[in-house]
Amino acid sequence: MKADANSTSGSGRRGRPSAESTRLRMAHLLEVARGIFVRRGYRATTMDEVAAAAGVTKRTLYAWHSDKEALFRACVMLGAERFPRIEPQAGEDARAALERYVLELHRELTCEDSYGMGALFLREAAEFPELAGSIQRGHFDFMVEPLAAYLRGQGLEEEASTERTMLFVAMALSPLHNAMLVGMALPGTAGVAAHARRCVSIFLDGSRLR
Repeated sequence: MKADANSTSGSGRRGRPSAESTRLRMAHLLEVARGIFVRRGYRATTMDEVAAAAGVTKRTLYAWHSDKEALFRACVMLGAERFPRIEPQAGEDARAALERYVLELHRELTCEDSYGMGALFLREAAEFPELAGSIQRGHFDFMVEPLAAYLRGQGLEEEASTERTMLFVAMALSPLHNAMLVGMALPGTAGVAAHARRCVSIFLDGSRLR
């Protein structure tokens, strides 16, 4: 009788891992790599260190990611895929949806690994300009463009443009940028909520004081 491909044979050899098993191992590897990049920085991180920490062989690591830059790009995309999408709830108008979006965006981007990856880029971008492409792609594809699509549907963004969207994102993320660039403290929950209301008010109503 022929042995099942995933069973252990009499010689002790195991079958090839399933697609789901491989997917989980690849996801685990990226989580481990993100943590190492955040702790040690891009320059100091080595492929050998990542392979050992993730429990995979160097051969496997290089089969999945051809070099450290490719691994970093994959780590950036993993984080970008976690950016919140603006999905209005029943009965929610644009003001409420945008305020909630800003809150969710801050919640995600102040997580230790997300914040750490952003800080890493600011520290090492001058030395490794090749990192910029993956950061910009993740920012645009997973944050700017989905938000722009929503705003166009609300009549708040020009067709084939993301200019107003990028202005809104810049306002929304200003507390994080202030923390990373000039060392200001990140606001607490109440501060983020107040910031979200101000951002949306300026975006929808203008900045004239009443």
